[in-house]
Amino acid sequence: MTPRRLLLRILFLVAVLALLLLGGYLAWFQSWRAGQMLDLAARSELVKLPAGEMEFAVRGSGAPVLIFHSAPGGYDQALALGGFLEEEGFQIIAPSRPGYLRTPLSTGPAPENQAEAVAQLLDYLEISQASVIGLGWGASAAIEFAKNFPDRASALVLVSAATSETPPAAGIPFPQVLADQVGGGAASDWFLKNAARDPEKILGTAFDLTSSGGPVERLAWIDSVLQVPSELERFQDILTSLAPPSPREIGRENDLDQPLASIRSLKTPALLVQGASDKVVPAGSGDRSRFAPAEILTLPGQGHLVLLGRGAAEASRRVVDFLRLHPSAGTPDDSTDGK
Repeated sequence: MTPRRLLLRILFLVAVLALLLLGGYLAWFQSWRAGQMLDLAARSELVKLPAGEMEFAVRGSGAPVLIFHSAPGGYDQALALGGFLEEEGFQIIAPSRPGYLRTPLSTGPAPENQAEAVAQLLDYLEISQASVIGLGWGASAAIEFAKNFPDRASALVLVSAATSETPPAAGIPFPQVLADQVGGGAASDWFLKNAARDPEKILGTAFDLTSSGGPVERLAWIDSVLQVPSELERFQDILTSLAPPSPREIGRENDLDQPLASIRSLKTPALLVQGASDKVVPAGSGDRSRFAPAEILTLPGQGHLVLLGRGAAEASRRVVDFLRLHPSAGTPDDSTDGK
């Protein structure tokens, strides 16, 4: 056999091996993604509303609290960040906003459309009134719900909220930065596994992305999560709510295209929870005087993730106290599985 023929044969074998490896990777990834989607679907429900299909989950019993998740996210993010409410005797209503997971974007791309769709979800659940929480980029839909359905929102809590009066920091929007950090395809699986193996490293990355605090605050925040099992579990749940990324991309891109809602002329009793070191939605940005007479809770040493780590207990307590001060009149079904 001539050297040229030998080289061609070797190249052929290498090409075949590469194709086999690629095929194996694609098969594994499709299996992993399908498993993730099946698990997400098993923990939620899908209902056909006049506005379109909407995925949602209901947990707990008691006074209902409607949570609008941030970007990227889904109903699972609302459950991860709002789990403390179930422990305090509230019922969590957690929809996947349009464009996220199994809720198609056509159900309502604009914040006011999303508010209308969620009002229809409450009709389906036979809930006349609920407290409302808006997380990050979900604040606009929460605000529109409170404005357009004032009789159905007993209280409004905005957590690290992106609004026209409280705008995000300049530069690449945080939802895009976060999506790039997690990655797509197998990268997101690697990211989650690495977080489980080395949570300290991922917590450091999370702090750097979301907080303007210095080295002392960084170490204190990381330790406050690592040393408390429930906080570490919540952090893992938050990370899990970012993957798989592909069924969340449409919603994230839509959120970044939509104008931020204004808190001006808001009539519903409101509480704004923010971190003094929030790098994503800086606490000092915007004209917050327009938010009066709403309560403002600014947590020192906390970044964008005010419901995690140091300061989270204070934030959670204040949220619970505020919701109890303005109880909803809606009486949800005692079932923990919705309707």
